[in-house]
Amino acid sequence: MPMVTLKFADGDCVRIESKDGETILRAARRAGLQLSSDCEVGDCQTCRATCLSGQLEYDEFASISLTPDETGSGETLPCVAMAVTDVELRLPYERAHLIPAKPFSIKIEQARRVSASVIAVTARVQGLRGLRFLPGQYVNLNIPGTTEWRSYSMANASAEPRNLEFFVRLLEGGVMSRYLIERASPGDVVQCSGPQGTFYLRGSARPILMVAGGTGVAPMVSMLRQMIASQELRHVTLCFGVTAASDLFLVDELTTIARLFPAFEARIAIAQGSSTPGIHAGFVTDLIGTDSLADTDVYLCGPPAMTDRAREIVAGRGALTASIFSERFLPSSRSSAQTQANELI
Repeated sequence: MPMVTLKFADGDCVRIESKDGETILRAARRAGLQLSSDCEVGDCQTCRATCLSGQLEYDEFASISLTPDETGSGETLPCVAMAVTDVELRLPYERAHLIPAKPFSIKIEQARRVSASVIAVTARVQGLRGLRFLPGQYVNLNIPGTTEWRSYSMANASAEPRNLEFFVRLLEGGVMSRYLIERASPGDVVQCSGPQGTFYLRGSARPILMVAGGTGVAPMVSMLRQMIASQELRHVTLCFGVTAASDLFLVDELTTIARLFPAFEARIAIAQGSSTPGIHAGFVTDLIGTDSLADTDVYLCGPPAMTDRAREIVAGRGALTASIFSERFLPSSRSSAQTQANELI
């Protein structure tokens, strides 16, 4: 039976035995090892890892959301990948920082429109304890009155575990969008599960570059708020882009953060429309600049086209692969997939 070597970002290394036809995620669980995962069908990429050596295969019916270029460069999804030979995988997160996902519930306090396309939802965690999470992670929410679940990153600091905030992009025909516009009321109880994800703030003294498209700014705001709460004020540059002027939100919040965070700089781009003083007319990736990023931690979050293009740019500026952390916000409505694929580059 193939041996699987798992190398975590904190230097921890574990070897497990994999049965023929068994996914790496299942093999890890059989060995009593927890790995990051969520959908477990190859869609969400929460389990994403890099194959350093050996041969993997996928079930012929598996859904694999990675591109051919990504799989060709060694990227893989342990929830659907099986070891054919002995393999070695690099996992982009610290084993010690994994927080088990648990069911919990929240009570909505407010749902308010903050732009033409975004609603901010504030809610309070029910029960005796708040939600333990790392700034940048997300949770899954069950839309009341349906069997549908959607994923949203927290925008609040992890130091505020009882009061959660989410930014929800309104999608035509979206189930969550219809709920928030037509039925949501303060006091509604929403069932949740989490935290999830390996996109979280890493401890370091290095400067940070954040590139966010649309509601992909939510985990960035969580990181910034947490740094302010803990007084870990590293040099941070946030590049934040939206499609149109009517989509822009958070401007006042970013101004407040800048007052509390002297080493913070916000750059804003609007992809469509005329130039506005202090705001770039063009794509958010235009804001990355030309400086070397060899000694910088890079966080990318937004639509796939944006994160992929931003990754190309920052790699070309010298950013190390191990210092690039990325989260793709995939559309939940099939009708909006092509629109989002071309946004915010």
